[in-house]
Amino acid sequence: MQIRCQHCHKPFGLSKDAVIQALNALETQNMHHYDVHCPHCSRANHVSKAELQRAAPNWKKPEEESAN
Repeated sequence: MQIRCQHCHKPFGLSKDAVIQALNALETQNMHHYDVHCPHCSRANHVSKAELQRAAPNWKKPEEESAN
């Protein structure tokens, strides 16, 4: 998943594993967005749950995985 920093405007990427970990954290902590820190300026960027789900369309909620 490619992200452009909202502060320094430099692009950086998130791996598939990082996206899945972010979605799991959002689900377990009942949050609406996830903070991704820019590797260039170290400032936090808000990434919505919808954006993360578009990057990992096959992701399932943690309780759905354990039920299968």
